[in-house]
Amino acid sequence: MTKPLHETQPDSARVEKADYINPLQDAQPIQNGGSSKKADIGSMPSPIRYFGYFFFTSAAVVLLVGLLIQFLK
Repeated sequence: MTKPLHETQPDSARVEKADYINPLQDAQPIQNGGSSKKADIGSMPSPIRYFGYFFFTSAAVVLLVGLLIQFLK
């Protein structure tokens, strides 16, 4: 038996056992057009990737500036 990484790591038998049955599990991939995958940012085209970086960075800056202005009033 291998030693767990930490005390809160669950037993493998407990992880493998499903405690509940999800009745919608079979229908969800059909309705969503396939199983969902995480977006791999590195595989996206450069313009889309840089637009995403710009958009989220500018949104964070606007939020921080708005909070700063609100607190300095």
